[in-house]
Amino acid sequence: MATAMAMVTVMANKKKQITHFLSFSSFIAIFGSVPLSATGGEWTITPTITVNETATDNVALTATREKNDWITDISPGIRIDGQGGRARLNLEYQLHQLYYAQDSYDTETQNFLRANGSLEAIENWFFIDVEGSIQQQTISPFQGVASPYVNTNGSNNSTETSFYRLTPYFKGVLGASTDYQMRFDVATSRNDENKAFDSDTKQWGLNLKGITGLASLGWGVDASYQDIEYGDGRSNEANTLRGILAYHVSPQFNLLLIGGHEVNDYLGNGMESSSIKGAGFEWSPTERTKLAATFEDRFFGNTNQIEFTHRTAGTAWRYSESEDATALSNEQTVYGLGTNYDLFYNLFASAIPDPAQRAAFVNAYLVANGVSPDAQLLGGYLNSGVALLHRRDFSFAITGARNTITLAASQTETSNLRDALGSGVLIGDNLAVFQKIEQRGVSVSWSHKLTPLSTLVAMAGRLKSEGSGTSFEDIDQTNYHLNFQTRLGPNTNFGVGARRIVVEGTTNYKENAVTGTLSHQF
Repeated sequence: MATAMAMVTVMANKKKQITHFLSFSSFIAIFGSVPLSATGGEWTITPTITVNETATDNVALTATREKNDWITDISPGIRIDGQGGRARLNLEYQLHQLYYAQDSYDTETQNFLRANGSLEAIENWFFIDVEGSIQQQTISPFQGVASPYVNTNGSNNSTETSFYRLTPYFKGVLGASTDYQMRFDVATSRNDENKAFDSDTKQWGLNLKGITGLASLGWGVDASYQDIEYGDGRSNEANTLRGILAYHVSPQFNLLLIGGHEVNDYLGNGMESSSIKGAGFEWSPTERTKLAATFEDRFFGNTNQIEFTHRTAGTAWRYSESEDATALSNEQTVYGLGTNYDLFYNLFASAIPDPAQRAAFVNAYLVANGVSPDAQLLGGYLNSGVALLHRRDFSFAITGARNTITLAASQTETSNLRDALGSGVLIGDNLAVFQKIEQRGVSVSWSHKLTPLSTLVAMAGRLKSEGSGTSFEDIDQTNYHLNFQTRLGPNTNFGVGARRIVVEGTTNYKENAVTGTLSHQF
């Protein structure tokens, strides 16, 4: 029986690896189909190998059966970075093979992928964007938040989640004054835990914008259709049409008037229609400062989208707030603050709109300043289905010759769109139990260059989660990390670190661990 179970486990792991390999290969196929003469530019492919050693005093992250263990993580990987005249790609993939010295868990394989790219298939007209990710995602917010990078603790509150998106689109000019863009998105989200969290999404969109006979008055039209099918048989459909009038008060300030109509089945009563009414403004006093806000009256009530960004020579600031109904799986899983890479990727969104260009810039920026891109800030949790999400995020970074300081704070309120618990669409394992889940988190990090080759990084974070309704649960998690990194050679890096995690509330546990890392680029 044990032999049979082992064979089943091996076969399941192989099937999972084949699935991820095929998805990974789709990125290469799209870009590999373009002749080098068409792309040009500079392209680099860098194989890597990393060995991580972790000694922990609580491998299962539990208060009832604390157990010491030594975990070895061997992770071969590859990086592809390139930018040519018609194609851009930034891709990082690692395969993590975990071994437990005390046999706490079976040998486990985990994947990590972060990729995005764009291709100008037909010059100035037809484009293709690709996006993909594989990471560890926390399932329940009330059992402790896992790292999105690799789950060495074998916690049963973490699952491997993958997300892929392919977006072909056309854009051009109609007549002399109307810009158009037509997009078609195909996206898929999968995880190893529960089919309720899987989804396949198809959506198309049409955007038109132009000017009128009045030089200061512009217009726009946005039309979209979205169809989402979940792994457990559920589905959602939405149609939206918006018209926008923009009045240019000055080159730096615009006023917006919004009107439209939407039809969806988000409330579980079949297709229902409602009007959209709203207004907003856009203000860019300088190239480094932007403030934009829109306010709308929708089928579920009032909603808003607010974003403020500001940059100086050594700092970057960002505040965003949004309240909206969401059904997309990738939006449902990205609640937390993520990693350092996620933080800086968002901070530079306004300065570098192109995703592939921004990814390349952020990776180079973090390496140059000795900041680990995959260091965990604060994670979120897994959900699928329709929810009302109200989110506020603030992030700040200051960079000097030898020091980088970051501050990130987030508050999210997620609730079932139906007033009565259990009467609407059940959403995964979380909003099927609670009417509302609120998370508040803050993370502070400091990176100091000891020498041109060595860096010391300290980080502290706290995340509090509360679930309310007919049931109530809460949890308070604090993390402390200290890491030393140094370069042993042109392509070899070494690091040691320590961490402490304290979780109190519905679940209680503590963990102390020391880590060592040796990585090499070929």
